[in-house]
Amino acid sequence: MRHRHAAIALAAFASLLASAAFADDRLPDGGVAKATGTGPVQAWYGRPTDRYDHGVLGDAIEGGSLVVVDAAGDRRELVLPDRYVFEDITPRLVDLDGDGQNEVVAIRTDVAAGAAVVVYRLQAGALTEWASTPSIGSPRRWLSIAAIADFTGDGRLEIAVVKTPHIGGSLDLLSLEKNRLISLYPPQGGYSTHFIGSRNLSLATTGDLTGDGLAELILPDQARRRVIVLSLVDGVETLLVQDLPARVDRPMHVLAPRRIAVPLETGETLRLDVPQDLSS
Repeated sequence: MRHRHAAIALAAFASLLASAAFADDRLPDGGVAKATGTGPVQAWYGRPTDRYDHGVLGDAIEGGSLVVVDAAGDRRELVLPDRYVFEDITPRLVDLDGDGQNEVVAIRTDVAAGAAVVVYRLQAGALTEWASTPSIGSPRRWLSIAAIADFTGDGRLEIAVVKTPHIGGSLDLLSLEKNRLISLYPPQGGYSTHFIGSRNLSLATTGDLTGDGLAELILPDQARRRVIVLSLVDGVETLLVQDLPARVDRPMHVLAPRRIAVPLETGETLRLDVPQDLSS
């Protein structure tokens, strides 16, 4: 009996040590993405590093690795070379190509060439890079993953990205085609989904505001003084532009089929009713 109690105590101590190591290794303030299905079902950033001093997300600590856990509980880690960091807070777990297996969508930054969108997946038991966009092209240039949804009605998820949301804010819609991320439309400027220092990586949201069963993208303009509703079914179409009394400073969300909650820098939350005749 004494040996049994000792074994139980040792197992509990080992579990405590593992939990402490997990907490120490994870990106400070970083979250754990969770999903059901196959492939990765948990994902987070590990190995915090200060090798990139951009600090656009509120501190100069970025992720040095990506860690995932699959449905069987097996853990895998991809460690970046010193040239890169994850300039992100929490990864995203989604099935982009509809094959039933989750992919991980991340913001990875080349310290000499800026940010890119990268898709990782479990392939032959290893966590591997599956697809990526080119880096923006200059250091200290970041992008925001605004939202992920079926914007086009093809039954698959697309990634809405705002490149350089602090300077120009160029919207790009990406689709995963085999092992490539393809831009569906020419980039459109004038949007912002983030401000420097904010830990909220996207102020945007999605919702079916037209009743057609498809997601519209709802995001601020570059000055964050207007709410813009976009249809992305066949190009970038502006459905609504609404002036605001103050700047958006926290993520918006849809309260009802035709009502958007818009948090303002004043501390108030504006409830914006969408016109009945809004249609694409």
